Amino acid sequence: MAVDKKSRYASAPRIPWIRADGSRVELIGMTPRPQRAAIFAATATDTDRLDTLAARYYRDPLKLWRIADASDAMDPFDAIQPGTPVPIPPDK
Repeated sequence: MAVDKKSRYASAPRIPWIRADGSRVELIGMTPRPQRAAIFAATATDTDRLDTLAARYYRDPLKLWRIADASDAMDPFDAIQPGTPVPIPPDK
């Protein structure tokens, strides 16, 4: 799996794994979740996803992790519920 060199996962340990079919893969080890305080909340629409919000506010859809990190309840793979506020942290 390719990881952006600016990602906090870029320096995370890699764990070798053998799938049931015998193929080898590398898993990315866990890293601490940084504390990110939101500067405002965007109300999600029915077409919003974390990557579309990151593209809108940071001009980079790969920064979706910043938005996920700003909410203790949000995982980057969760679906956003329309009408709910989504915390948006600063881009730094």
